[in-house]
Amino acid sequence: MNLYDRGIEKAFADKRLCFEEALSLYYDADLLVLAQLACRRRKKIHQNNIVTYLIDRNINYTNVCVSGCLFCAFYRDLDHDDAFVISKRELKKKIEETIALGGTQILLQGGMHPNLEMDYYLDLLRYIRRNFSIHIHGFSPPEIVYLSQKSSLSIYDTIKKLVDAGLNTIPGGGGEILVDEIRKKISPNKCTAGEWLGVMKTAHKLGIKTTATMMFGHIEKPKHIIEHLIKVRNLQDETMGFTAFIPWTFQPDNTQIKIQGATP
Repeated sequence: MNLYDRGIEKAFADKRLCFEEALSLYYDADLLVLAQLACRRRKKIHQNNIVTYLIDRNINYTNVCVSGCLFCAFYRDLDHDDAFVISKRELKKKIEETIALGGTQILLQGGMHPNLEMDYYLDLLRYIRRNFSIHIHGFSPPEIVYLSQKSSLSIYDTIKKLVDAGLNTIPGGGGEILVDEIRKKISPNKCTAGEWLGVMKTAHKLGIKTTATMMFGHIEKPKHIIEHLIKVRNLQDETMGFTAFIPWTFQPDNTQIKIQGATP
């Protein structure tokens, strides 16, 4: 039996795919076949046939970032005319608008600002918590790694401080592709794949739920996508701490990376 047939058979039997089988399906499986397999699996896990969603708002507290990722059109240098750090007045307005529209969560994230210290983040969280009961989903692993380094604190202590100040859950931003061969090319100043996974593992051990992401369609190859998925799956097997997986396509406008062709 070839890899493709074995992969399809295992998927129908609810068995785990190995790297080679997953890669074979990536290249050769019909999209509708994959969709059918995914839907079948979902119905087995969620037998009441209910899917859920939430209403939230992405609030960027700053666009200043020293990471310099080649795929990013959002960041600005510290002295750029468009650089900003959100005011509490603007933050309050955005949260009030979110609640008025039925929102129950804010996604709070931003760049790796060289002048923002731990006290800024703690004050921001405490301000939100004092004034609103909204769920705070904030600070991706790269932000947490950067903050821990600036504060000379462990990842554990950094997350603990943020949680004690009001943080509820952690988003999976900065995952990109969890293969350092790729990360060194597109985001050389950002945390490594191991550091990203380490933040998530530490958060899960603290009882903090997180999400996982993947950005694809830039310089990665299919094998890197499968490696990324397996790393996320392995950590989920260990901790069961991820609540969602969010893949998105690379948006090339105003970035330093040329887009690939259509996904095969």
